[in-house]
Amino acid sequence: MNKILNEFIISFLVLLFSISFNTYLNIHPFNENNVIKDIDFLTSNNFKGRLTGTFENKLIEEYIRLQFIKNDLKPFIGDYTQTFTTNYPKRINGYPHLIIQNDAGVKIKEFIYGIDYKEDMLNFKNNKIIVNNKNPFIISKDRMLQVEDNKDYFLFYIPTNDNLNFRSSFVNDSNWSMCVMVTKETLSSINTAIRNGNSVDCFIPFSNSTTTASNILGFIEGKNKYKDPIIISAHFDHLGADLNNNIYKGALDNASGTSFMLEMMRYISSLGRPDRSILFVGFNAEEFGCIGSDNFVKTYKPYIKNSKVFNFDMIGSNQDIPLCLMGGKQDSKNTKFIKNISTVYSSQNININYLFEDNSDHKAFRDNNIDAITFCDNDTSRIHTLKDNPKFIKINSISRCFNFSNKKILEFCFNNNFMIIYYKQILYLSLFFIVIFLILICLHKNYNH
Repeated sequence: MNKILNEFIISFLVLLFSISFNTYLNIHPFNENNVIKDIDFLTSNNFKGRLTGTFENKLIEEYIRLQFIKNDLKPFIGDYTQTFTTNYPKRINGYPHLIIQNDAGVKIKEFIYGIDYKEDMLNFKNNKIIVNNKNPFIISKDRMLQVEDNKDYFLFYIPTNDNLNFRSSFVNDSNWSMCVMVTKETLSSINTAIRNGNSVDCFIPFSNSTTTASNILGFIEGKNKYKDPIIISAHFDHLGADLNNNIYKGALDNASGTSFMLEMMRYISSLGRPDRSILFVGFNAEEFGCIGSDNFVKTYKPYIKNSKVFNFDMIGSNQDIPLCLMGGKQDSKNTKFIKNISTVYSSQNININYLFEDNSDHKAFRDNNIDAITFCDNDTSRIHTLKDNPKFIKINSISRCFNFSNKKILEFCFNNNFMIIYYKQILYLSLFFIVIFLILICLHKNYNH
């Protein structure tokens, strides 16, 4: 009887070891260093800030598509790309200028681009304005000058701390035709020039132009084909470069979220076939007002109306910044999906907070009553500035987000498969007990002799 029991125990332990070792060999563990490498790649000067509508943005589209193919993801409903039309700020020929001149057209003063003034990128429905006291529609205040000219609205304003490095998102349907940031001294000179009967001539060589852009889609088919997929997403576009060719790298916003999503894809695609299908999406034109995700939801709503969306936007800031769970404006802590996700923090002692704004790609889903959440290290101190570069990304915050989000993704996609979650512990423990058990058997045999 003891022999049979011993054989059963050792066989069971060997089986556990064999299964866990095979899982160990096949799983691509989530690697934070791969996230850092992808952030470095996406923010390199080669891609010039990944502005939607540019050739460099299309290179990123292709990079993500090839990563999906390399890891055996399938096209979603027949294609890896979903293409849509949008307007974008196109750089055109010419040099920027902001000039004060007299009635005879003689230049009195020329301001220096990047030091005295700079575009803020909001809109370029009209990129040229001449202002003087003959224009009756001028509103001058301490920190701004508003001008209406032939139904175009222009704004010259002083940014916080005279910092001209901030770059606005592009908003095609903004009421403003063009906005220009100026220093306090520049605005004072402009106001004085207009009062003295001189003119101010401003030209910024960008124009609103139409382009096509694409979201990139990669699909892992689950065992249950009747359930709508879990969606894991991030936007990959950013704000391009200014007219001095200073590149807005967008490391935190959102090379980090894209790189996090890609590494999640490599990890999850190595786990075997999930119980529920998983759709990975790289969204484009988020910086233009979530245009890509809005088009995605409009196109695919019949296939995703019961999906759960895990969106990643700005992952890897200082760990003193709590991990933010962001829902839509209509959400709260008690929204069922957000409440479900937030249960993780109590078990893992992770510092979190909440934000309920339509500030990322969860917006289109929530507007259509599809469960969605954005994970975000809500540090706005450097985003949309030239300081948002990879050296400020913190690997511990990447780990924190993975530990938090992965638990729920495995729950929804793999029904908390015990072997997937604990394969390392099972591997080590089964090996340990096999060795101990064999030692005990040997000792027992020696004792009997």
